[in-house]
Amino acid sequence: MDLLLALDMGTTHIKAATFTLDGAVRTEELIRNQTISLGSGSAIYDPHKLWESVKELLRRTTSQLGKDDRILSISVASMGEAGLFLGEDGEPVTPIMTWFDIRGKEMMEEWYATIPPEECFQITGLNYNYIYSAYKIVWFKKHEPEAFAKGKKWLCVPDYIYYRLTGEHATDYSIASRTMLFDVHKKQWSEELLDVAGIDADLLPTPHQSGTVIGEVTRQAAEETGLAPGIPVAAGGHDHICGAFAAGVIEPGKVLDSMGTSESLVAAFAMDPNVDMSSMRGFNVGCHVVPGCHYIHGGVDSGGISFEWYRERFEAGGDYTTLIEQAQRSPAGAQGMFFVPHLRGGSPPVRDPYSKAGFVGVRDFHTKADFIRSIHEGLACEVTQILRTMEGVLGVQFSEIHAIGGGTKNPLWMEIKSNVSGKPINIPEIREATLLGAALLGGVGAGVYGSYTEAVEAAHRIEKRYLPDAQLKEVYREIYRKYTAISPLLREISRIVGEF
Repeated sequence: MDLLLALDMGTTHIKAATFTLDGAVRTEELIRNQTISLGSGSAIYDPHKLWESVKELLRRTTSQLGKDDRILSISVASMGEAGLFLGEDGEPVTPIMTWFDIRGKEMMEEWYATIPPEECFQITGLNYNYIYSAYKIVWFKKHEPEAFAKGKKWLCVPDYIYYRLTGEHATDYSIASRTMLFDVHKKQWSEELLDVAGIDADLLPTPHQSGTVIGEVTRQAAEETGLAPGIPVAAGGHDHICGAFAAGVIEPGKVLDSMGTSESLVAAFAMDPNVDMSSMRGFNVGCHVVPGCHYIHGGVDSGGISFEWYRERFEAGGDYTTLIEQAQRSPAGAQGMFFVPHLRGGSPPVRDPYSKAGFVGVRDFHTKADFIRSIHEGLACEVTQILRTMEGVLGVQFSEIHAIGGGTKNPLWMEIKSNVSGKPINIPEIREATLLGAALLGGVGAGVYGSYTEAVEAAHRIEKRYLPDAQLKEVYREIYRKYTAISPLLREISRIVGEF
């Protein structure tokens, strides 16, 4: 059987899976990605242990294959930003600094003293945030100059895996888009930002279009992993964008809602080379894994975590099915109660880290059911607000929403979101969207599919579809109107409350 193999380099777990050419899972393996905390918000991965984990996953995978099974390609989906330096001998001279390591904060402040955030955004599509690779590079340059001097190549996590498999120094456009060093218009390293960082382009890997072959499995890698030598390795992509690809969000007018602990919205669009990107501030913009396509990304940091927070604090860890059943007893509008889900700050287009969550309109007749329903409705309103802002920025109307992730298992949430947004929601028949997206990109690179569209069509099937309820249209229109009036007022209240 012909198979496509993919790796997913996640924050807490690393996964490997093989897929048939029509997108069915053949094998799936998982191993924990061990984070080493250094205290005070600093955290690393050991690159040697990371590669050992990948080798273990690949050995487990290949041991399950029959004599007639054949891996046609390999690709990698991954977290962004995190990276390390390799020395002259190709071995690590630093640990992998995680994407969430706060040491970048100091360097970010110095960075923006040199170049305005608005100018950075016009080049990179990235907003004010300490997580990007550039700040990690200059942190090593300032605080560990000996390691920096020994470093001959900076690689992000998937780039490091490509190097171990093929011996090539390569990255893809979507991962490069998360470094704060990449020009998303020209699709090359930005000379201006390299000057700000004080580094040469030679320090960075060669960027490639996702779905292009960057090398082959070397004999050494084959011996270590159980893979056959010579298997083509294709550039994959950033995990969110690989998921969007697998879900069919590959052209303007389509949007992905990835519903997990946080909720990520990714829309595809065609970038005008002369566009003024100032209208997109508050969102992140980057190169899609599909040629000629960019993405705009925003989300609700406290998506699924809002339910987890309520369950732990007020339901003694009760099961989610019971919570959903309770919420269904409350009518649309939760009897006038609203929840603004800013447990981790505000969402785009106003990314206000000081904005706080709140239940508004609480009266003595309200029940647990109303509280739980208001969480569902508040999240749906918050997402709808982001979607409508995206539509305005891009000048398109999203005809439907493609949703993936654990949140899609909550039918009430899906129904409410469809009603508030006024859009159909499609749930693809995908078990592992991120892995599948990477696998399909590998298939494109190996020539299994004639195009990116053909790859998606081969594996994309709709499992369930939610439609807006015409009878509730006016009810939810009024709920949304009130929500959008309440949310900015709560931001003002948050400033009065202050920090504790």
